[in-house]
Amino acid sequence: MRYIDMDSARPGMIVGRSVHNEQGKILVNYRVTLTDKLIERMREKGLHGFYIEDKLSEDIEINELISEELEVKAARALQKMDIDAALDVAGEITEELSANGDINVNLMSLRTNSDYTYKHSINVAVLSVLTGIGLGLKKPILRELAASGLLHDIGKLNIPVETLDKPGALTEEEYELIKKHSEFGYEKIKDNIAISSKTKMGVYMHHENINGTGYPLGLSGDQIYMFAKIIHIADVYDAITSERVYKRAQSPGEAIEFLMKNAGSMFQPEYVKAFVTYIPVYPRGRNVVLSDGSVAVVVENRQHNTLYPIVRKMDGTTIDLSGEENPDLYIVGFEGMNKPV
Repeated sequence: MRYIDMDSARPGMIVGRSVHNEQGKILVNYRVTLTDKLIERMREKGLHGFYIEDKLSEDIEINELISEELEVKAARALQKMDIDAALDVAGEITEELSANGDINVNLMSLRTNSDYTYKHSINVAVLSVLTGIGLGLKKPILRELAASGLLHDIGKLNIPVETLDKPGALTEEEYELIKKHSEFGYEKIKDNIAISSKTKMGVYMHHENINGTGYPLGLSGDQIYMFAKIIHIADVYDAITSERVYKRAQSPGEAIEFLMKNAGSMFQPEYVKAFVTYIPVYPRGRNVVLSDGSVAVVVENRQHNTLYPIVRKMDGTTIDLSGEENPDLYIVGFEGMNKPV
């Protein structure tokens, strides 16, 4: 199985995994054969891509990072601002990720037009927990970290959508308002006794930089709580690699480069190391563009070599990008990710 961009969809392709709408209802069923009419319907619904089954990728197994049902449940909890449900979801996310011995990080949603804020919050929770697992955190702590990741941006509900999604440059007043979202979020949860102080501090401090240049308090070093430092890394990574109305998505490699370049100034270095080591940048089954312009599908990724997986070109040739045989061959990004916004 492999994931393809909607521009690569062709009649006769076999759908490898069901596609859902915003409410979690099935839009396109597993193993359906695509037609022109069905492809057009998927485009109209705003789907970015989907999984197919074909000869090239028949030996590639894609395990769900978290179940589609849990993702829908998390989005609903955030949409309704149901804190109790969000805390339950945080526990379920932790359980699913902890039980998944073969982690294949793939943050592509197979739902149509899902709201960025909710999808981003789920991604940040998942990436934070995976980083926490890499750091050896115990399950009770991971649950609190997951909750903090899920709730980290709830303060944005206080900010007008037209400001959050403004295509052009923000005014100074608009930027200052957006910067207040971590304070707004903290205000929403500070008196909730069901939420731990660790989780609350993660929400409040997730834009603090370890050199003291962040906000809202300008804290530095050990003044910043651990959860906030982890969420900061996950938040920035997902924001860089996501497409928005005002910017193009950048490649995971560019995002990792940014994290590593700013380790020690914005980010806690050992947490960046755990993130880069533990989380595969290019997951199995994703089509990528190589430095020679060719397209390949990722067959396998490995810890400690996250930027150089084993790939298979469209002609069936399998290449280990970490090997010495092709020193000038590397991944420049996912297929279809550099289209104009």
